Amino acid sequence: MREKQAEKRGRAIGAGISPALAFVFLFILCPPARAADDDPPAIPKFGPLHKSLLVPGWGQISEGRLLKGAAFLAAELACLAGALHQNSLGNTNYDLYQAATDAASASRYRRLVERHDGRRNAFLLAGAAVWAVNLLDIFGIVKNKDAKPGSPSLSFGIHHVAPREIRLAFDYRF
Repeated sequence: MREKQAEKRGRAIGAGISPALAFVFLFILCPPARAADDDPPAIPKFGPLHKSLLVPGWGQISEGRLLKGAAFLAAELACLAGALHQNSLGNTNYDLYQAATDAASASRYRRLVERHDGRRNAFLLAGAAVWAVNLLDIFGIVKNKDAKPGSPSLSFGIHHVAPREIRLAFDYRF
């Protein structure tokens, strides 16, 4: 009996310690940001890296690399269009699968659904790869353009923005 009570107590203590340790670890890594009394906070510039983060190719176009930007944008749109088309075909075949009256046609439509879903996923993966290569490309452009002497810096911070809004910030400067 005592062993069961001790085991329950140990679990209860362990359940309370884990979130507490996670919070302490997060607080150590990300101390609250301190605002300077004299300097107003600088508003970050919406640059080419931010543009390419939202729309692949936009950052390259804004930097005057029109062909490269158009290629990234076209590749991303082609991947999204392919994914939407395959999703539509998969949905159509799924409706036919549900309406099938015999096992042979149900099996055939189910295979078609799986094929179209696999193709849709491949298009989505290709779109993610285009997006990632786009970001690496614009990062290289921005890094070479804004090269400044100094070493890389890494900073974390917790920012209190509004009465009920707290943001965790991670900043790595190259």
